[in-house]
Amino acid sequence: MSVKVRPGYACINLSIGENFKSFRRATVEKKEVEKLTKVLHANIRLLRKIIEYNVAHQIYVYRLTSDLIPFCSHPLIKALSEEVIFQNNEMLEHLGRIRALKSFYNLRLSIHPGQFNVLASPKKEVVERSIEEINAQTKWMKELEGDNVVLHVGGVYGNKKEALKRFEENLAYVDTELLSIENDDKCYSVEDIWPLCNKLGLKWVYDYHHDRCYPSQRREVSAFIKAYPPHKYHLSTGTPQPHQPSHADYISKEDYKAFTAFLETIGIREVDVIFEAKKKNLAITHLLKPIGGGYWVMKD
Repeated sequence: MSVKVRPGYACINLSIGENFKSFRRATVEKKEVEKLTKVLHANIRLLRKIIEYNVAHQIYVYRLTSDLIPFCSHPLIKALSEEVIFQNNEMLEHLGRIRALKSFYNLRLSIHPGQFNVLASPKKEVVERSIEEINAQTKWMKELEGDNVVLHVGGVYGNKKEALKRFEENLAYVDTELLSIENDDKCYSVEDIWPLCNKLGLKWVYDYHHDRCYPSQRREVSAFIKAYPPHKYHLSTGTPQPHQPSHADYISKEDYKAFTAFLETIGIREVDVIFEAKKKNLAITHLLKPIGGGYWVMKD
């Protein structure tokens, strides 16, 4: 039996032709409330538009931009959000609509805090900022009834064992309910992250391309996935060569076939997978066709 795939994409919808807005820290420090409010409102409106587009086009998996609420851990932005979002009828209606669509269609919503969020860092100030940011973004994901807050372990800092120990210790200060640890393309393979996730009951994300760039042995990865399966998956095609980290515009047929064949051999029957490709939602329709329920298959 072939694996059933619900594909998704991250952040920008190229068909809508709008992008999320941001502002500089200086704007926050100057307390330019009108400018800040305008951006927050625009981003919530665009998020609803994207979710509605996705549902209309059978895309049930989506990763939000980590800049949905820029500087979301800043005290001013926290306070302003309470006032101009959670006490604003229009914004509440948008959020309610997103939650309703999420529930009715069983959408998967996730977010991926930026790479500067490093719980394994030996620097106290970096860890403290990371904890604040991860918790703030987790709060937003919970507001949307989302599923995953995806995070990398970070750097090795000369001693991977000690870095992993710091990472685990600092998890005590983080809301881990949605936290989902991903294998990366340079430092931490599935073999590195899986034991910690299994031990603590954390969700994890299997990135097929990262495993190709910084591999675990395929047999061991199979065993890990069977024993404690990932909560979701990432797929990308490298450029200019398949084994290089940068993401290509599209997912190649060869990579998609290899990815699904690999999952089939270990008995995985159904997956939610983010297509990490520069062409975003267009990368899905370029390669696949919808068959209903958010599931897609390869075009003939």
